[in-house]
Amino acid sequence: MTTVLLIDHAPFFGGSESFLIDLLSTLDRRAYTPIIVTDPHSPVLEKFRASGVPVRTTPLPQIHNSPIFLWRLWRAGANLAWIARKTHADVLHTFTARTHLIGAVASQLSGVPLVWRIGDDTLPAWTLATFRRVPHHLVIVGVSNWITSRYPQIPFDGLVPDGARPPLNISREDARAELGLPHDALIVAHIARLARWKGQDVFVRAMAQVTRTIPNARGLIVGTWHAEDDRPGPLGGGESYYRDLCALAIELGLNSPVNERLTFAGFVRDPGLAYAAADVFAHTSTLPEPFGRTIIEAMMAGCPVIAARAGGPAEIIVDGHSGLLTTPGDVPALVTALIDLLTSAERRAQLGRAARQRAEAEYTLAIMTRRMEETYRLTLTSR
Repeated sequence: MTTVLLIDHAPFFGGSESFLIDLLSTLDRRAYTPIIVTDPHSPVLEKFRASGVPVRTTPLPQIHNSPIFLWRLWRAGANLAWIARKTHADVLHTFTARTHLIGAVASQLSGVPLVWRIGDDTLPAWTLATFRRVPHHLVIVGVSNWITSRYPQIPFDGLVPDGARPPLNISREDARAELGLPHDALIVAHIARLARWKGQDVFVRAMAQVTRTIPNARGLIVGTWHAEDDRPGPLGGGESYYRDLCALAIELGLNSPVNERLTFAGFVRDPGLAYAAADVFAHTSTLPEPFGRTIIEAMMAGCPVIAARAGGPAEIIVDGHSGLLTTPGDVPALVTALIDLLTSAERRAQLGRAARQRAEAEYTLAIMTRRMEETYRLTLTSR
């Protein structure tokens, strides 16, 4: 039996945390014993505890440019090393930028090998290149080829992309009723945190043009924000960005007191509701997406996808076969692609079938978990 410490901390429940919860649901418990380690103030702590997996807590300090950080980093690594020895851990597995560094120290102090699964590019390349020399033994996997290209100084040992959960078992009619959408409209869904780089403004501008050509087309924006998002710049967003989007929808004639062609759904209990309700799914990030979890979820649900051609989406989608790719931020190109699909039920069905076939061949939870388990085995056999 292999004991794996899964070490995570993020300011909100995001892609890494979704991956962790999905991994717990499919990990072979006959071969692996998972234990979660997180910060005692993590906003995801209760969700981790609800998973039924043992949870340990230890302070995991934020990364900042201060001499005291190195002391905090060493102390956090020492605390994590103590937990590793206490639980007789065989592998440390880190998920986020700060835990990669803390895990490196803990691995050196405990002698337990470490897995970095790198899913974003928030750390400077030199930082990871330096800290990869610290652990007792290290195996590094990326979420996409685009991520590995962002860190050319690091020798990656493979890829472990996310897997898509099975489609929500709900009819289109019931999903639309729950979301308050008209049953006879053509629905285009957009799901993402309300941050500017996610390109909801691009989506709003495109839908304003689409509805002039296709009067029964409707847009659906699913997503909320976190306190950390409420700041200026492309990586910020939050409530001020939400207000800007609402104002833009009114300015462009999408929404008025007597007619609503764009629904802001906010948080929904399950994103599967949106995939089930939609005729088309649109992804409009203006910066490269490290992977594109919502894309594979939509594909698994058989929903045709139009995505921005940057980062992971360009690896996931075979353009013209299992989805359509457009240039990030290119509103006219998005409008053309949306009209192409919304005016052809046959084309939507064709892309939807191909999308689901690709998702089932490459991005199921079982495939994701097998790749992660193979990484653990590699970590133990190659040290």
